Amino acid sequence: MARRALPIVKQLVGRSSFDPHPLLGLGSRSVTYMPRPGDGSPRAVTLIPGDGIGPLVTGAVEQVMEAMHAPVYFEKYEIHGDMKTVPPEVMESIHKNKVCLKGGLSTPVGGGVNSLNVQLRKELDLYASLVNCCNLPGLPTRHNDVDIVVVRENTEGEYAGLEHEVVPGVVESLKVTSVWILENWWNIKENRLLVLFW
Repeated sequence: MARRALPIVKQLVGRSSFDPHPLLGLGSRSVTYMPRPGDGSPRAVTLIPGDGIGPLVTGAVEQVMEAMHAPVYFEKYEIHGDMKTVPPEVMESIHKNKVCLKGGLSTPVGGGVNSLNVQLRKELDLYASLVNCCNLPGLPTRHNDVDIVVVRENTEGEYAGLEHEVVPGVVESLKVTSVWILENWWNIKENRLLVLFW
């Protein structure tokens, strides 16, 4: 997707006298979001700033959207990693808006503690995390024309949370994976050419 977006960004931005990255050809001119026919009214996006660097990252996204005059507005919810559960109004907002921008949430350390990140993944059935890595035209790389998609399991396996202490000092952790998840992984793998390293 980034590869397809780059020519559009280049066309929108154009070249100027000051070019912060001459290899990409991206200038410093301002860009205004131009809606396509049928975009309609502004779209609601659930925003969870999170902890640590999360508020900085989500704040930067808010500034970019504002500068582009993008037709979005944010419904902000303060959730932090030390909370026990995700509030129901946040889940309602995510289901209603179908889009959520989430900053990093800290994960408490300790036995029997369930991370809010894992709760969100399970509640929203986000069983796979896809990370796209692709070469950008004009940037020198070690290997040209190599695109990699990394898929990470998000809800089962190590995230099943089935652990117990058999005897003091001996802990058993079960890695449980369902047929449904494996079939979905296979569909992802078949539909996207990728290299996986286990």
